[in-house]
Parts: sequence; C-alpha cells; structure tokens
Amino acid sequence: MLRDGQNGFADALRIGPDALPAELFSGPPQRNLLAMAAHANTISHGRLVAMEDIFPTYRGIVGDAQFNARSRRYVEQGFGLYGGLDAIGDVFPDWLADDGEATDLIAIARFDLAYLTAYHCADTPVLTMALLPSDSAELLKTMLSRHPAASIHPANSALLTAIGHPDWAGAAAVLMARTDMSVTYSPAPPLVALAWDRLAHPLTFAALCAMFSQDHDDSTIVPAIIALIASGALQKG
Repeated sequence: MLRDGQNGFADALRIGPDALPAELFSGPPQRNLLAMAAHANTISHGRLVAMEDIFPTYRGIVGDAQFNARSRRYVEQGFGLYGGLDAIGDVFPDWLADDGEATDLIAIARFDLAYLTAYHCADTPVLTMALLPSDSAELLKTMLSRHPAASIHPANSALLTAIGHPDWAGAAAVLMARTDMSVTYSPAPPLVALAWDRLAHPLTFAALCAMFSQDHDDSTIVPAIIALIASGALQKG
C-alpha cells in the first residue's frame, strides 16, 4: 500500500493533479492541492540535491549550472521518480547518452554511479592473496569471478584529472573496488583490463590463463591476474 501511494504521488508530480490517488489525502480537494504543492517542492528539491550527491565528479566537470539544468530536465521527464533517492540516478548516464552528451562525460557519470553502487553493495568477501591456495594444482582449479562492488572504467584524460591522477595516463582503465569498507580505485594496465573483461562469467584460474596463452606467456598472464586480485576486484567462486 505504501509503495502504491508513493508511485501514485510520483505520477501526480509527473502528470498533474488528476493522477493523484483520491484516497491519498483526506479533506477538501483545494486543501489537498496545497498539500501536494508543498510536498512537491520538498520532494523536487530533495531529488535534485540527491542527484548532486550521486554525480559529484560529472558535476564538477560540467559545472553547477549545466548539471542542475540537466538533472532538473531528467527528473521533470519522469526519470528517477519511483523508488528511493539512492536509485534516482540509475539511468542518468543512459539518459545523457540519449541526450547527446560526449562519450567521455557519459563514462564519468557511470563512474560516479558505480561509486555509489560499490559504497552500498552488500558485504561480500573479497578474494585476497592470503586466500589463494599455495598448492599450484589447487590454485589452477580456483574459481574466479568479479566482486559485485567492483567495476572498470575507461581511463580518459577527463576522468583521470577529475579523480586527481593525471599520472595514470598510461593505464587502459581505472579499476574500482571496495576493500575494508572503503571504495578505492587503481590504474589497470591493458592486460589487467583484459583479464577483467574475460571474467564477464566466472572462470577457473587455469581457464583464464588459457584464454591468453596464444598471445602471452605465464610471465605476463599470472601477474595480471594477481594484480586484479590484489586490487580487491574479485571474489572466489
């Protein structure tokens, strides 16, 4: 019932008072409209502030005026009205793409959204070096998969400058992870980024190595996988 009321109110904000559920407020219609207007102002302000909090890197690059204009248009078009404030920006990067935003800036918006996702991710054990089997045969059978808080992002110059690491210019990507309850990011060389890409589905250590065997030898493959583990981007199983 609560969700129905919230969704009905969201529809009224987007469509108009006629969409307001009759049972949502009690009292004369004119007083209900005044109450709705007060709620609408509060909710609208809260959602715009939430958008600012979710996309600080993107906002810092495009500037407050441009960001506020875009986020207001995004909300007024009905996006992010349903659900909690932490989910309001879930489709904002896609909306920016449809709106013709530059590719590099869309990538930065996705980076911001991934940071929020990592921060709120449910606790899931990270695969660490200490958890790897010391026996080589067991190591090769170890199943590897992406940690749900981890993500990877193109290392474009705008992003590297925004996060304060222009010296990572040689990296193929920026790898985000959450270790010890803190969201961290590190530069990912091309082979590390490729190993992440191959782990779109869980693989054993041996299977992941085999995918690179034609173009690389163990002296480069294994360190790349170890770097991925050391960054906190993987889980076991």
